[in-house]
Formats: sequence, structure tokens, C-alpha cells
Amino acid sequence: MRVLLTNDDGIDAPGIGALYAALRGLGEVTVVAPAEVQSAMSHAVTFHRPVEVHRRRVDLDGLSGGSVDAFEGYAVDGKPADCVKLALEHLLDGHRPDLVVSGMNAGANVGLNVLYSGTVAAAVEAAFIGVPAIAVSLHLGDKQTIKWRRAAEHARTAIDHVLAGPMHGHTAININVPILDRRDVPEGIVAVPVDTGPTLTTYAVSRHESGRMRYQVNNSLSFKQVEPDTDVHALFGGYTTITPLQFDLTGHGRLDLWRDHLDGRV
Repeated sequence: MRVLLTNDDGIDAPGIGALYAALRGLGEVTVVAPAEVQSAMSHAVTFHRPVEVHRRRVDLDGLSGGSVDAFEGYAVDGKPADCVKLALEHLLDGHRPDLVVSGMNAGANVGLNVLYSGTVAAAVEAAFIGVPAIAVSLHLGDKQTIKWRRAAEHARTAIDHVLAGPMHGHTAININVPILDRRDVPEGIVAVPVDTGPTLTTYAVSRHESGRMRYQVNNSLSFKQVEPDTDVHALFGGYTTITPLQFDLTGHGRLDLWRDHLDGRV
């Protein structure tokens, strides 16, 4: 199996290194990832300037548990979606991958946060093109005790379950691994829908020396209300979550209402 591995935290991020080591058993893994952090870029792509690409060796600093100590990949001066586009069109020399994996993101991508996520966008970009894809994120607790290797092992278990399921070329799956601060093993793996409730966004307010007001988003995963049996509810309960995503944004259930509304008006 050929696997394309990307992310939005950048090619040097520990999450992609840990996931690279965990995926090696699947087959040939090629890394094409942003040269710098591109978190929360959603599905942005680069149109108005050239995108530079260079080879980069990344040391894993013990994340792999000794199975591999480094990888060499393509560092892309662009967004996560750029990485997938360039990989499939140019960098893989016509050898289209069997699977695209995006992650492992430092922070959960559940609820409506999936709309902002560059991690998820990279997977969706691959599914647009017809390559099955999986986005992987880790819910973070104490940043001093992040268990990247263990999280990648649990992510690999979930990926194996997904690959044994009803995958096809346009499949995009979102996986989230729970906080592992106080546990070594998630409560289980569940398939759940995206929680569509609003997120609670707060800002740190300050004044620039110029007199202009400044507003900085506080980087926290909080929700005004959590619906039961959703990705947010399950992840907070210690479960690894699996959610199939779709990229048809048409509100099919309301399309006939608008057709009736416009009938005879245009």
C-alpha cells in the first residue's frame, strides 16, 4: 500500500513523526507536509504566488520507539490542501497513493471545528480527487505529558478498523483520539456524527501602542452545549471517535422549497 502522509502542524511536528512510525507497517509512506505551521487554515489554497518545495530530513527524537529514527519528506511552503494537490499532481511521479492520512494534529478536531481544520481539509482534498483519506487528531490535556507514541498506536488501531470497512475513492474519515494523560487505553472506538452545536469563542483583549484594539482568540476547545451521542460527547468521555465526512454542501432537504419559492419569479 502507498500512503501519503500530511498535516497542518508542519513537517517538524511531533504528531506527524509519531504517526509516520505507526503507519510504516502499512507499506510505503511518503510525507508531504507544510514547511511551517498552518493550523486553522481550513481549505485555503495558494493561488497568487509560487509554492516552493524542498526535501527535508526530520529526526523523530525517540517518538518511534526505535523502529525508525527519522524520515525524509517534502516540505511545502503552502497550505495543507496545497500539499495534497502538489503530491498527487507532481511530487509522487505519477504513483497515486492508495490512502492519504492527515495528522496527527495537536488538538482535537470535533464539532464545527472540522470546518476550520487544515488537518481535515487535507483529507477532504484527497477525497475530492478520488483518493480515500483519513484525518487524525489528538485531544490534548497537559501539554507536558503528551503521549505521542501511544496516541499514534491507538490512531493506527482506529485506521486499521477504517481500512477494513466500506472505503471507496471519495471517502473522508475523521478520527479523534482522546486525552491520554490519565489513561493508556481509550474507552473504545465509536462511530458518531459531528456535534453541530456552537463553539464558545473567547478573546483576550489588549490595546496596541498605536491605540488600536487587539483581540486574540483563546485557544481552547469549549462548547456552549454538548449533544449526546456526538463526536464531542464521545471524545470527552474517553472514546476514540470515527466520523465519515461529506463535502456536498447542498441542503438537499430544502432544495425543493427554494424551487417552489422561485417558480415563476425568474
